[in-house]
Amino acid sequence: MGLFQPLGLLALLAVPLILLMYLLKRKYQEKDVPSLYLWEKVLAETKSQEPWQKLRKKLLLFLQLGAAVLLAFSLAQPHITGSMTAQSHILALDCSLSMQAEDVEGSRFAAAKKDMIKTVENAPPHSDFSLVLLTDTPSVAVSHTTEKQRILRILQDIKPQMGGIDWQQAKTLLQGEQKGSQGEISLYTDGYGTLQDLEVNEHIYGNGGENTAVTLLSQKEQETGLYVLSRVHHYGKEPVKKEITLYADGTAYDTQPLSLAGGEQKDVIFRDVPKGVQTLEVRLTPSDILGADDAMFTGNGKGEKKKVLLVSKGNIFLEKVFSLMEQAECYRADEKQTEFSGYDLYIFDGSMPKNLPKDGHCMLFQPVNIDGIATGETKELSADIEGVETADIPDISNVSFALQKGVNLSAPWGRTFLRGEEMSLGIYGQTEGQKIAAFGFDLHDSDLPLKTEFPILLYHLMEWYFPESGGGISQVQAGMTVDFPLQPASEKVVVKTPSGKEIPLAPPFPAKTFAEGEEIGIYTLQEERQGKQAETFFGVNAKTEGESDLSLQGEPQKGTEKKQHVVQGSRNITSLLLLLLLAVLWIEWRVNCREH
Repeated sequence: MGLFQPLGLLALLAVPLILLMYLLKRKYQEKDVPSLYLWEKVLAETKSQEPWQKLRKKLLLFLQLGAAVLLAFSLAQPHITGSMTAQSHILALDCSLSMQAEDVEGSRFAAAKKDMIKTVENAPPHSDFSLVLLTDTPSVAVSHTTEKQRILRILQDIKPQMGGIDWQQAKTLLQGEQKGSQGEISLYTDGYGTLQDLEVNEHIYGNGGENTAVTLLSQKEQETGLYVLSRVHHYGKEPVKKEITLYADGTAYDTQPLSLAGGEQKDVIFRDVPKGVQTLEVRLTPSDILGADDAMFTGNGKGEKKKVLLVSKGNIFLEKVFSLMEQAECYRADEKQTEFSGYDLYIFDGSMPKNLPKDGHCMLFQPVNIDGIATGETKELSADIEGVETADIPDISNVSFALQKGVNLSAPWGRTFLRGEEMSLGIYGQTEGQKIAAFGFDLHDSDLPLKTEFPILLYHLMEWYFPESGGGISQVQAGMTVDFPLQPASEKVVVKTPSGKEIPLAPPFPAKTFAEGEEIGIYTLQEERQGKQAETFFGVNAKTEGESDLSLQGEPQKGTEKKQHVVQGSRNITSLLLLLLLAVLWIEWRVNCREH
């Protein structure tokens, strides 16, 4: 046996104090008595009250001494060492959207947490625990700990998410945890066989309840207003009747009845919605066992038109293409102008400013003496120029045109999107928050403007400058990370959640990636620049694909055998001593009451 807190034995000093109290007795004062009749009795009592006397056996004395000893050892926290059996547990908890379904008591997620807590509480002392949370980005909440209370605290705080699960990444994490302890994997989820050939003990929740979900919400501007399309899918066998309501800027605009057979999906159309609305929401009623997918949200994706300034001697090709883009307002400036401000995109064709404007993005043709862009010698070209497919500028690999002459371009931030004769004739990239695309040739020296690929190339470049066709991000899936298309001149960037929480993204710049979109609803992106605030609204929606279908999937797997191992450990017996102490104190109190 050992002691965790040996200093607690200092409480044994109470033992001699108790003994001293029984040795020392109160001395009576002298008294005159009228008779000696009772002298012998008084003499005997006087003798019994002398200050020092022989210690007599008394039950109260032994009870009080026992209580003092038990208290001292309780404070010292004694423990018994030896060999004992323990288990290794790797607990995997499904935190996806479908676990919120209320077809079991509370919800699937609540039932799974309750069973996990029982597993931890009933495990033998010194059992080893790992906890893996299964989401779109699975994570290890705690790895190989024997602290039960730590695991229990984490389990109490976990909440379900609005997304799905990356099962391949989850499998990799669980295999890594298993290598460290050789423990059994216990999976708490609502479908069989999700980890494929990995042996696990599956704890399955759910009764395959009926569920109806909104799976699509989009809009398109027409002459008479917005054309709003919503899609509803019924994941169940029995027919249902619902109502679907469209909310424009939070106000109910229209409601339509909806009847769905088992497994059926229908498109619902709302016409002539006012063009000026900024947010749209559709919602199904009545709600069902999974309420999170009964609604979908979006911002009005059209957004404000981007102001484009063309600085050129008169390039009719560029002017024509940008004037036809719905998301752009094209302006022209004289090539002799030297100061520029107030535009979202600057296009410099041949005539370069001394310094590029910093309050907008830039497109450069024949860049000369531009800081950060190195240009080679002008070369005559004979081979065709080809487009280079990139993740940011898609569908340009089929671009091909003839070019008379050009220069090689390079920049630390630049990536090539046009190449010919081992020369980079088109580069793009971002530096200090500003996006720049540069062409190392004069459009008039090529037949590119005569190609159908020319407006497509510029359109994709416009999408790169201003994602979602210049309207900002209209909707994203819960749990996704988002890089917002910000203007270079933005001084402060904040995202406001549906519950009113403000999440700062910048400063400092570059702005942080937004990764806190777990709450579904309408979010607001606020950008402050030059003393003005611009707001962009976007929706965050629950993931319905693979989550809204609540039917039981797969077949049961054979679980792993429980693995126990022998460890050298210690068992704290403080609680046992405290119980004995309470019992002794209760007996002492009863004896004392009886004697008095």
